[in-house]
Parts: sequence; C-alpha cells; structure tokens
Amino acid sequence: MLRFIFVGLFLSAVFGTMAFIFWKEEIRYSLPTPVPANYESVQVGAPINRSDLGLPSSSLYLHFYNPDCPCSRFNAQHIRQLIRSHGDSVAAFIIVPKPEDLVAARKEFGEALDFRVDTNGALSRACGVYSTPQAVVIDQDGKLFFRGNYNRARYCTARATNYAELALLSLINGSNPPVFDLFATQSYGCSLPGTNTSSASLFIQ
Repeated sequence: MLRFIFVGLFLSAVFGTMAFIFWKEEIRYSLPTPVPANYESVQVGAPINRSDLGLPSSSLYLHFYNPDCPCSRFNAQHIRQLIRSHGDSVAAFIIVPKPEDLVAARKEFGEALDFRVDTNGALSRACGVYSTPQAVVIDQDGKLFFRGNYNRARYCTARATNYAELALLSLINGSNPPVFDLFATQSYGCSLPGTNTSSASLFIQ
C-alpha cells in the first residue's frame, strides 16, 4: 500500500512539473497579454509625434523587441525578411526597452539595421504598445497606420495572416489601413518590462 502511495506521489510530481513547464513555455503566450492598469489606447489614424520621439519624418516600420521574451525570438527571421524586402520604402527600426538589450538585438538582427532604445517607455506609450513582439507602421503624415501582431502562427508561417506585412504593403501601395480580425490587434506575447498590468484583456484597434 505504501508503495502505491509513493508511486502516486512521484507521478503527481512528474505530471505537475510537466504541466508547469507547458504553462510557462507555451500556454501563457497563447493568452492575451495583461493590459497595464494605466494603459491609454491609441487608435489607428492618431498622430504620432515622430520628432519628439527621435524618429525621422518619413513612413516608419517599428518592431518592438524584447530579448527576454521567447515570443520575440520566434519570428526574428520573418522580421529580417520584411525589412530586407521593404526597407527601401519605409524607415525600419528595432525598438528595445533597455540599453543593455542592444547587444542581444544586434546579435539577433545584425549590425546593419537601425536600433532605438525606448527610454522610459515613451515610444511604446505613444504607439499604444505594451507587449512584445509587436509591429507598428506609421504613415508619411505621422499617423498610426497599424499596430498589432505579426501572424496567427508563432513562426509566421501562415501567409494569409501576415498582418504586419499586409499593413506595410497597403501603406506602400497607397491604400487605406487594412481591417483585420481580433487576433491581429489584441496583444499577445510578453508584457514590456516595467509595465503595471491588470488581469483584464482589451480589444485594440
């Protein structure tokens, strides 16, 4: 009888550990990112003051990257390809939350790209970003054209839901901002460092 108890306890510990690892590495990243308690939504079409944020007065593509977030590493190849394909049409920047993240970002994306440190979170707040990875597209007039996710698939393998790329193509072709489903605009992934999050989720458009 005692043997069965020990076996039961051992199996419970094993399955409990497996469940914890699965939650930590997989399930929690498939849920909407908790919204910061002081979050202020920024709507598509809202003006973004590029000069105050240290950005050029041109069409912009911003990738918000956090090397501590596993989700930020899943689609790095897709982002490199995006920038190679459309970097002549928009000014592209990799945005990191802290100066010490620049080393990891340059290792991930290469020294040839442009990087910015989001000092005190000013840029993320201006664009309504509170998680990573997130893409932001700003048009020539300095208005928010798109903010959201890259793809329904973690590794950006579902071409029909390449949200950031489709938004970029719309901008380049002079079209209106595309209208996507909820998955494109509701934040998933990791909370940005230093954000005070609540337990609620929020639809962002």
